[in-house]
Amino acid sequence: MKWIRTGRQLGQAVKNVQRLRTILSVFSKYGFVDVVDRMNLGKFLPSRLAAYAESQADRSTQERLRLAFEELGPTFVKLGQLLSTRPDLLPESYIEEFTKLQDNVQPLSFDIVRSVVERELGRKIEDAYESFDPQPLAAASIGQVHTATLKTGEKVVVKIQRPEIGKIIDTDISLLAFLAGLLEKYVPETRVITPKVVVDEFFKTLSYELDYVVEFNNMRKMAQNLASIPEIVIPIVYKNLSTNKILTLEKIEGIRVNDIKAIDAAGIDRKLVVQIGARAFFKSVMIDGVFHGDLHGGNMFILPGNRIGIIDFGIVGRLSEKSRDQLANMVMALLTEDYENLCYQYAELGSGGPSIDFDGFQREVRNTLAPYMGLSIADINAGKVLIEATKIATRYSIKVPGDWMLVFKAILTIEGMGRTLDPQFDLLATGQDMIKDLVKNQYSPQRLSKEFLWVAKDAASLLQTLPRQVRWMFRKLNANDFAIEIKSPDLDAIRSQLDLNGRRMSLSVLAAGLFIASSVALNHADEKMVGHYPLGSLLLFVVACVVVCNLILKSFK
Repeated sequence: MKWIRTGRQLGQAVKNVQRLRTILSVFSKYGFVDVVDRMNLGKFLPSRLAAYAESQADRSTQERLRLAFEELGPTFVKLGQLLSTRPDLLPESYIEEFTKLQDNVQPLSFDIVRSVVERELGRKIEDAYESFDPQPLAAASIGQVHTATLKTGEKVVVKIQRPEIGKIIDTDISLLAFLAGLLEKYVPETRVITPKVVVDEFFKTLSYELDYVVEFNNMRKMAQNLASIPEIVIPIVYKNLSTNKILTLEKIEGIRVNDIKAIDAAGIDRKLVVQIGARAFFKSVMIDGVFHGDLHGGNMFILPGNRIGIIDFGIVGRLSEKSRDQLANMVMALLTEDYENLCYQYAELGSGGPSIDFDGFQREVRNTLAPYMGLSIADINAGKVLIEATKIATRYSIKVPGDWMLVFKAILTIEGMGRTLDPQFDLLATGQDMIKDLVKNQYSPQRLSKEFLWVAKDAASLLQTLPRQVRWMFRKLNANDFAIEIKSPDLDAIRSQLDLNGRRMSLSVLAAGLFIASSVALNHADEKMVGHYPLGSLLLFVVACVVVCNLILKSFK
């Protein structure tokens, strides 16, 4: 068994190297050869790519990167889509290009779909569904969707995950983590976007998308939270026909939220729909702390009776109670034009160090947002303002968590869709009363007493353990073998450098000794002579020269 396991590991390693070669070749093909070379991975590249890379010179860097992502398949397409939600990390030109990313995939054949469904459900597809359309309704990189009818007559959609897609994504993510480390090490200009952190965040997001049980739980939770707003329709999930690779959902048939002509033809009250959507959004974000993280025109439908249907809950954002308080304070700062308080909220929110130039940060935020001062609430695009402030915060080393960018992007999207339906839509005014109540609630007697109880509990726990900890500390101090260990992230590098210097010093002493021995050997006659010099002396001289050349080459390297 050990040999079989080792063989599998070697096989996987070979596959990883082949995939790495493919990734590097595609990036080089689109003109990123210099980046690959700087990461010391040029040895994986075939020489024939140079001519093709030159032919891409007329394309922008952003377009070439998008084309490379599309050619590399689902993992990289998803990565680009994630990056398109991070205007705090990338310039606007990259964001616009990454929003064009498409899943260029061939639909699965119905035979494969049938085998996946039957394997997951443990029964024939005819036993599970009354009818099942073999033609996909939509095909994407991770899965595809088919329409079907249940035995009880309900129309449903069935979301099926592509076979082996999990293994493909796992391999790609492990290689992305490897490449991210090399980028941060050898391409310093990429450190501003923290590639390793981005890959880690991407891994967490994608792992949730690959598990349809997580999506089912997201839908169930949001349906419960929004039950008080009956105009919001979230599809029913048929749990007995769902697994972590299959999801059977109620079919939502409506008008896309951005199809204005069809909405007007259906007699929909656009203003009322916008108000319902805004109310549901504020409740999800501010009250519940669980919100749809991928809102766009393809995920929202207008249904008869001025209702809104929402689908695709693979990406859901979550905010703690403290985060919701901070968001409420941010929005209140916008409403009152208190940009100093807005900056304080960012400084508290981000993971910046103590050396932040807060005055410079506050000054730049004020100058950037100056055009919005004095405008009515209806004229302020809250999502855009918050994203602009986030970009400035990033430049001052205030790292805003990824979930917050989902919030800001959702606010921007809701404002855009709302004003498409109703040009007079004012998101902040709609949620103003709710936000004020949330801010007041932070200082309510009930909230303060609750927080005081937690503080008292922690203090009591500390008082119970503190005497014991102090006693153990003094016992260790009085022990004969007491020692203080100092750790530093630079110690390993210093130790390696000292070892290297020691080896070089030893080689230098050896070379000097060989030169001296060679000189001494010149005075001794030898039976074998090369010209006028003894053979032994020449051999010692040559060895010394080799050692010196080796030292020089290593020093330059």
